[in-house]
Amino acid sequence: MGNENEMIKPLTLGIIGGGRGGFEMLKIFSDSDRAKVVYLVDRDPQAMGVVEARARDITVCNDLAEAVRGHRTDFIIEATGSEKVCEMIRECLPSGTELISAKASLMFFNVLTENRQHTNQEVSTAISTIGEEISQNTKTVKTALSGITRVAVNLEMLAINAAIEAARAGEKGRSFSVVADAVKSTAGEAKVLVDEIESVNNSNIQMSGQLEKLLERLQ
Repeated sequence: MGNENEMIKPLTLGIIGGGRGGFEMLKIFSDSDRAKVVYLVDRDPQAMGVVEARARDITVCNDLAEAVRGHRTDFIIEATGSEKVCEMIRECLPSGTELISAKASLMFFNVLTENRQHTNQEVSTAISTIGEEISQNTKTVKTALSGITRVAVNLEMLAINAAIEAARAGEKGRSFSVVADAVKSTAGEAKVLVDEIESVNNSNIQMSGQLEKLLERLQ
């Protein structure tokens, strides 16, 4: 059980630099269940990474050495691109903590961005296909509704004719079984059309669920 808990325990990391690079790294890792950003270091309180970290309730520090020594993490991401900053981190790097350089961070970011773009493209294609199917189903519904309208008109005409003939025939009007059979047959046809519409609607509901799942992958 202990080993299983260690496997699902998120890796911790600190980010040095609140500029564009640090900001992007912060967003990527903060949205992951496998990583936890413990702190972000930057002297500029208005840096985009600092603002984002505060919005996510992540500790913000302005002293690099104090942050590195005071917060034990599995990794430290150097996001400034400064060799001097890298040297400062190495001087106070705790045992067991690995330093990821800005160059490596950029590579990770580019790979993740590329993968995300591929995924988005695949999802967009899938959504487009489903959208076309929904559109086709919509046309089917319109056709079915048109058929129901025609059936309704026929029913009205049959009812009117039956009423007229019954009025003319008096008591003999009760024998208009042919008309009754026709009305019954037409009503059955309407029922079939209704069933078709329900089937199409069920398909649309299922595809809407698929669309929602696909859209979640884009977020």
